[in-house]
Amino acid sequence: MLFFTFFIFEKNRILALKCVLYYTGVLFVGYIIVICGLFQQYRVTTKNTSFPRSFNLSALRLNIPIRKFFMKTSASWISKSTPPSYSVNESEILSQDYFTPIELPPVAQEPNNPISKSLASRLASTLVESFQSLTSPLPTESRHFLCTGRMGRLGNHLFEFASGYGIAAKKNMVSIIQQRKSIDLIFELKNDSHLLLLPDLNKCNKVPKRYERWCSRHDPRLENFTVTSDLWIGWGLQSWKYFNDSYENLRKQLTFKKPIRDKVITIQESIFRKYNFSSRHMVTFIGVHIRRGDMLTDPLGYDVATPEYLSRAVAFFKNYTNTIFIICSTDLKWSKENMPKNIRVEYSVGNSAEVDMALLAYSDHVIQTVGTFGWWSGWLNNGTVIYYKWPAKEGKRLRSTFSKDYSDFFMPHWIGM
Repeated sequence: MLFFTFFIFEKNRILALKCVLYYTGVLFVGYIIVICGLFQQYRVTTKNTSFPRSFNLSALRLNIPIRKFFMKTSASWISKSTPPSYSVNESEILSQDYFTPIELPPVAQEPNNPISKSLASRLASTLVESFQSLTSPLPTESRHFLCTGRMGRLGNHLFEFASGYGIAAKKNMVSIIQQRKSIDLIFELKNDSHLLLLPDLNKCNKVPKRYERWCSRHDPRLENFTVTSDLWIGWGLQSWKYFNDSYENLRKQLTFKKPIRDKVITIQESIFRKYNFSSRHMVTFIGVHIRRGDMLTDPLGYDVATPEYLSRAVAFFKNYTNTIFIICSTDLKWSKENMPKNIRVEYSVGNSAEVDMALLAYSDHVIQTVGTFGWWSGWLNNGTVIYYKWPAKEGKRLRSTFSKDYSDFFMPHWIGM
């Protein structure tokens, strides 16, 4: 370029020098713009390392001078050298694990396309696309949030999460829960069109509240509302009818984290090898959850399972091949004394609640007694589920929270005894 300039303006070296300085200045300014844009993109993506999980919404509304200038000037370059921009699936942006710049359209990668002949245009296009992916409106921005109560332990948390997710899907809202807390530490939760994990739940403190009439049956009035604002619903939400329409998505969301799955594989392998089986496929694991403990004295009126129930439930599987029963219980002493004899029985000792639930869920079949922990162990299981038909004593307060035949609580394809 310099040689060409001096050749043209050989008789007027002052004019030639001015041209050189002009071209150099233009390139320098362009270089500074590109570097600043890359630096800003790097700063946003590195400072928000949990971007796809926590969605720092303020970071999506960048309002910096360099961005405004760059977007304005580079848009005209791209409009002259590229075809119309292609659409981006917003739900894919929400669900991706890590932020990655959007690739150029295939047509822009063709060697004969004008964009491939200009380094400045290619850089401009890439950066503009990246900024657009950061600043484009997300589905959550035009919809209201749905919060749920925070009560109890793992089984209760799962009901709140699943029901909140199911209702949010029905109402085109976004259910929010706290990341790195409770079930997010146990399951591979991911943001999608109806779920958003946030670093805190401060948004839920001052929103309108709706309460269900019963904690263990479906309340149609709870879902009968017009969405005009963010909303909190609670408390128990313990009915599969709130979230059955979202069954497939919830099954994907409620995948145990890999360390928990690996622990279960190790436990199962040690058990079947103890009985001289060489493969997991040679045995039929039946997980048994026995809940007693505080339910024996709870004034609400829980009715714990009896030894007779355990005998009937175990007998249901008498014709299954190479059965091994794995017991997870809050009362191992009672369980060892009352489990049927002459069967292969192993007891889970010293494991965390989430490992016990995964051990039950990854068994071939499940026997429940009472409680939400056992309920979710059955829901997460892919086999036959046996449940204790009468978890509440007649005439007690707890009984009134269930429907007459318990059909709002227990899944219709489960087998009651």
